[in-house]
Amino acid sequence: MSDTFDNLSDDWLSNLAGKAVFERGLRYHDEGRVLLSQCSATSLTGEVRGSQTYCVSLKSLAGGWQWQCNCPAAEDRSFCKHLVAAAIAARSGDSGDERTPSSAKKAAGDDLMDYLRSQPAERLAGWLKTLADEDRDVEKLLLLHRASDQPGALKGAIAKMLNAGGFLDYRRSMAYARRLDAVIEQLESLLPRDPQEGRLLCEYALGRLFKIIGTADDSAGTIGDRIARLAELHGECCAAAPPGKALARPLHALQRKDEWGVVVLSRYWTALGSRGQTEYGKLVCEEFHALPPPSSQSDRYGESGAACRHAEAFARCSGDFELLQRVLRRDLSYAHDHLRVLESLIEFHREREALAWAEAAVKRFPDDARLRTALSTCLSKSGLQEDAIDQLWMVYAQRPDAAAWHALKRASGTEWPTWRQRALDEAARRENGDVTLRVLLLRDDGDLTAALELARAHPVWPDVLLSLAGRITSTDPATAGAFCLRVARKHMERLEYPQYRRFVDLLARIAKLLPEADWKPLLTEVRHQHGRKTKLMELLAKTQL
Repeated sequence: MSDTFDNLSDDWLSNLAGKAVFERGLRYHDEGRVLLSQCSATSLTGEVRGSQTYCVSLKSLAGGWQWQCNCPAAEDRSFCKHLVAAAIAARSGDSGDERTPSSAKKAAGDDLMDYLRSQPAERLAGWLKTLADEDRDVEKLLLLHRASDQPGALKGAIAKMLNAGGFLDYRRSMAYARRLDAVIEQLESLLPRDPQEGRLLCEYALGRLFKIIGTADDSAGTIGDRIARLAELHGECCAAAPPGKALARPLHALQRKDEWGVVVLSRYWTALGSRGQTEYGKLVCEEFHALPPPSSQSDRYGESGAACRHAEAFARCSGDFELLQRVLRRDLSYAHDHLRVLESLIEFHREREALAWAEAAVKRFPDDARLRTALSTCLSKSGLQEDAIDQLWMVYAQRPDAAAWHALKRASGTEWPTWRQRALDEAARRENGDVTLRVLLLRDDGDLTAALELARAHPVWPDVLLSLAGRITSTDPATAGAFCLRVARKHMERLEYPQYRRFVDLLARIAKLLPEADWKPLLTEVRHQHGRKTKLMELLAKTQL
């Protein structure tokens, strides 16, 4: 499970960044230097103002936290003060530009608003004009707002807002994405008033953006998010004022520019109407049937791949089984291609054809577990239960793992004890001293006693040992502590800065489970071997170990 920003304590951030860097980042946060453009429980993107404005991103993944900042201090992947400030902002749920206490922010904002309201319109207009003269983005934004009240002028204003001015690096992409918010806001306001005009403007904006994103560093996904919203808005406009047949050609043309698959046919199916569906079908079928025979891996991508995707989507929306089969069977070079055909046969309730196809596919790709598992399902539906179990056994024998184990268990029913022992024996036969797989299988099968017995006597992956320890902490603290001690010794061999906190927490956990005589020698060894690592020693002292 991924960590969340709520779990990022000051101590954790200080250990990761260093005390001095943490304190500077905390000060940046308190001074209101952070602006988060996107923030969830597990990821953020935004900007932090220092000597310059730097772009930051921070995301929780299964293996830990991943971060990026384009400041010089973070070039070696260090956790800089800008990342500290952004993390604190996300943790506090404070994604705005101000970072002063909320009461002070409200008072300051209210005072400024009261002051602006008290100014004559002519003076405010002068200030805005000065800002627009000094900042082209401000000028474009004001022109966009003006155009909302001028029929026919909105497209020109949007065109200026969409102008990227060349390649967009990471930082400029973030700023450009924020500019797109104003475009989306205007189009959203247009939807209830004139959905047909909104549709045309969305088509124009999407066509431009499909080209721009190809020459932008959108690794944070901010431009892509706006494109996805524009595609949704385009569909909403079509639903509000169904264009019918008139939509077919523009939609197909837009999809041909869309390499990211955000313009989804199912969203427009009703708006096309029967005549539009027929017209659209002619376009995609002509495109598909004009393709040359597949000859290489590259044929799966680019225009050929897009034509196949469009034809497949049309076949599914229209229920055209024959067209779907022609598309899916166009290139059967890989096991995955056969699997997709098989899934389509099952989807359309062609059970006999599905079984025959699965048997032929397994003969061609005998080592593919997905095909064998699918064949097992087909055999089971046909009443051939023994044959179905045999296929699942072959899947397990090819690669023993938890998924194959559980599939075999579900299929074998009352015969599971026999198959279980056979599966355990097969796993043991493949072991080379490490019994982790058998421990996992036994644990997941509810046989914790047998899993613990194996783990006590043989090498097991550290994460699995910690999992077992967690299950028996209250009932068998001695064994739980012994498992944790084994993990600590393993981690001590390669103890680097990012692991300090987790390692010290593990030692503290061991100290609560075992007598001091059992864990004290390890602590002495840590101090002797890693005594020069001052941050580690500070953590040990703070934890009172």
